[in-house]
Amino acid sequence: MATVKSESRRIGILGGTFNPIHNGHLRVAEEVHQAFALQKIYLVPSARPPHKGESGVVAAEHRLAMVRRARRGNPFFGSSSYECRKGGTSYSVETLDYFRKRFVGAELYFVIGWDAWCEIGTWYSFSKLFGLANFIVISRQGAKPWADDSADSLFPFALKDEFCYEKEFCYRHISGNRLHFMRVTRLDISSSQIRNETAAGRSLRYLVPDGVANYIYRNGLYVT
Repeated sequence: MATVKSESRRIGILGGTFNPIHNGHLRVAEEVHQAFALQKIYLVPSARPPHKGESGVVAAEHRLAMVRRARRGNPFFGSSSYECRKGGTSYSVETLDYFRKRFVGAELYFVIGWDAWCEIGTWYSFSKLFGLANFIVISRQGAKPWADDSADSLFPFALKDEFCYEKEFCYRHISGNRLHFMRVTRLDISSSQIRNETAAGRSLRYLVPDGVANYIYRNGLYVT
């Protein structure tokens, strides 16, 4: 693994099953990149997601290939094969440790959705996560899913004592890292929709990048 000295860099990490990646994922990455002035945001497909069954999930090499095609044309987007190469169940604590070692001194921003945040207490070694990176919790709802920015409404688990309020929708962890809550543009697109459209033989235009659609067709993915 090559180590990059990047003391002044801000690096974003957006993981997911990406089965397949679509324009909704890319819009989230774009908005987070702009809002937090990230030098690069890496899309990281999981090898085996711990919270999802494997039924209907295509091989990791296909999902990685689609991510690589989806990021083309945007110099601020990158892709990482770390979880796919590592194999086995994908744990975020290991991925964050990998990025810390790869980008020494960089400020890391780990992006997750609101639903994932609500289940964070079930994640492997979840208490270690917040010392490894800043967190950005995003919502693609038409309105923010939280009623206000009080700790009672934002924290679904017993970590309140490790965070203190800093400003609206921003908390500071005892490690010095920050936890942000951010609303992003809602694009009513889902990976399950892409799979259903493909199985029905309908067009994927404007749902996924052309390179992703071509890859799906060429490799016969999601055809029942």
